[in-house]
Amino acid sequence: MLDSFTVCRIESILDGYIHEKVPAPLRTMVKLTYRMDQNELILTEERPAQERYRWDKLDIARFEWDEHRWKVFAKDKHDRWDTVDAIQPCQHFEDLLEQVERDEAGVFWR
Repeated sequence: MLDSFTVCRIESILDGYIHEKVPAPLRTMVKLTYRMDQNELILTEERPAQERYRWDKLDIARFEWDEHRWKVFAKDKHDRWDTVDAIQPCQHFEDLLEQVERDEAGVFWR
């Protein structure tokens, strides 16, 4: 389980990333959110649903802290989480987040 300092640091990194990624004028049409649970973090894109006042959610990436390093996962065509082989596990969360943003493997931002 992640310690409270690390959780606060990651939340700060993600809040800054989301603020920069989605410009204010677009935040009524798309938003990025995340949820953390123990050693796992899931980054999600949300867009307005057809049903009023609801949002459709699409999971973008899953980050997992395991054996003192972060691993990143993407959904496969069967909607299951699969390791992204092109991104090596790393101790620094922000390094993996940067690689997800660049998405050189073309598996996150479709």
